[in-house]
Amino acid sequence: FILSVMLWSREYILEKAQIKACAKYQYLESDIIWTPQTTCIYPLICGLAGFFAGMFGIGGGIVKGPLMLAMGIHPAVASATSACMIFFTSITATTSFAVFGLLIPDYSIACFFVGFFSTLVGQTLMSYLLRRYKRNSYIAFSIGLIVLLSAIFMTVESVISIVGKDEENNLGNDGNGLCSTEL
Repeated sequence: FILSVMLWSREYILEKAQIKACAKYQYLESDIIWTPQTTCIYPLICGLAGFFAGMFGIGGGIVKGPLMLAMGIHPAVASATSACMIFFTSITATTSFAVFGLLIPDYSIACFFVGFFSTLVGQTLMSYLLRRYKRNSYIAFSIGLIVLLSAIFMTVESVISIVGKDEENNLGNDGNGLCSTEL
């Protein structure tokens, strides 16, 4: 089913691109010009980005934001699309935690308010910078900074987790690990 929807969407996009070409449509600098190659490459890259985002437990928006910038999409559009993807991923994760009884109410309330006010401050600051300096590069740099900080914090968390398990389990040899000799 998914493959048939993908193929139908590809044909639809190529048909619209052909109509635009016949009408001599003037593309904006940040528009994507769909060709048979781009209708195969971009969905493949997005699929891989989504796969790896799911494997590493990060939101797809964090991966796809830089991808959209690399595709030439306007930074404001890439930022808004990434934020929308992250919002829905967060709602899904929160719902899963709530359904399985893993949501700690005190932490969730505190995190909600920290996230809300951090977003408010960040949006206010970014709006001020965009109005004052009229440069969209601030959006691209903020996306890059978030991805960099995420990578650093994920690395630190992984190292702490590995070191903590090694110390707890006498270098990880508790019989339950990947290299255990017990079955």
